[in-house]
Amino acid sequence: MPFPNEHSCRLKEPSLFAPNSFRRMTMTQKSSGKKIGIIIGKLKGESKTTTQTMRYPTSDWSASEASADCKKNGGSFEAAG
Repeated sequence: MPFPNEHSCRLKEPSLFAPNSFRRMTMTQKSSGKKIGIIIGKLKGESKTTTQTMRYPTSDWSASEASADCKKNGGSFEAAG
């Protein structure tokens, strides 16, 4: 389900991750200077974290910009709704 203020890029299915291992961080993309929300978690049986989803604030990213970045990262894009 899309969020009203964020485009979403799913990189891995949530079911692949250990329950209660998710955390959200905010980063600034070096190439564009735009903010991205990163949701990370631990894959089942792993001890290190992996990016599960990237969130693009609509205040910084158009749907086409976010979609292109998502595609570059191999994700599944959903525009803000």
